[in-house]
Amino acid sequence: MKPSKSFILANTFALFVASIAHSADPADFGGFILGSTLEEAQNHAIAQKWILAPMSENLPGSWIVEGTMLSLYICNGVVTSVSEVLAGDFEQFTELVFSMQIKFGQPNIQILSLPSVFGDISTIDVEFDLEGERAFVQLQSIGGKRTFSTSRQIEIDCR
Repeated sequence: MKPSKSFILANTFALFVASIAHSADPADFGGFILGSTLEEAQNHAIAQKWILAPMSENLPGSWIVEGTMLSLYICNGVVTSVSEVLAGDFEQFTELVFSMQIKFGQPNIQILSLPSVFGDISTIDVEFDLEGERAFVQLQSIGGKRTFSTSRQIEIDCR
């Protein structure tokens, strides 16, 4: 059975609306810029009245932005990754993936599910290869508790 023109038009419009609704938020990442220095990131955080703090002594390079759902990875004094936990669930995850697919093309998708002592662990990882960087969207469920996040990263030789 062939879908009707109104069905196709309605779905195309929904994807367009989703693209507009989500295109600014995930790309913004609080205004932190990949490739900027740690000092520039700290100055940006201060300007926003945020505190940029090391996540843990055991995780060198991992920083959290207190008061937000943002985190950074710093390598050789350079911001190489910015991540954000987003509000939403499966529907928002799929809307974001579809809008990014329209903008960036076909992603690589990995799906994993396995049992653990914490309950079932399931993830859907979506990766977009962009010019000079990679963008990720992840939906993760651990024991039924879901987390929806997105990140962008650049590759550099970390030492």
